[in-house]
Amino acid sequence: MPAGALWGLAGVVLAAAGLIGWATRLPTLVPRDRPEALCFVLARDRYAPPLEVEPNSTMVRGRFSSQTPPGIAVREAMGFTDDMVLREDSRTVGDYAVSVLWLRLPGDPGHWLVLAWMEDADLAVASFHFRGDDPELSHDERVWGQRLLVLALTPENFRAAALPAVRLRGASPTRFGPKGS
Repeated sequence: MPAGALWGLAGVVLAAAGLIGWATRLPTLVPRDRPEALCFVLARDRYAPPLEVEPNSTMVRGRFSSQTPPGIAVREAMGFTDDMVLREDSRTVGDYAVSVLWLRLPGDPGHWLVLAWMEDADLAVASFHFRGDDPELSHDERVWGQRLLVLALTPENFRAAALPAVRLRGASPTRFGPKGS
């Protein structure tokens, strides 16, 4: 092979390596826990309701028995009373029993869609605040809450051995909907 061709090939290899290095220089975020991963799943799957929805995620570590029903654990940990619960459903998703609650909290505009499950002795909670003034669940809240559940509550998102496979650039989503677009 002529010397000029070798130098040309070396230049192409260096340029490709530089391009790969530049493309990967931005940090890629990965979720710390499954509740946070669900927020990333919604962002990845382009959850974009016409109303503002603010996601939150938390893990309450080691405070419960692994046999504690998640609906009971979330009430105790977060101070919810039965009169705040508008609707509640329990379902098995993947390897977990998941409680789904719609809440109306005193003095707080809108409603909360709360997903809770136990990961051993840890309570995992992903919550979504649907902003609004109506004391009852609106049609949009019910429709977009159901769409959120379809995206989030899939067996592959609830495997005990692994978090959902999501990676995003930038910050964790702080809101979905018109103000978050």
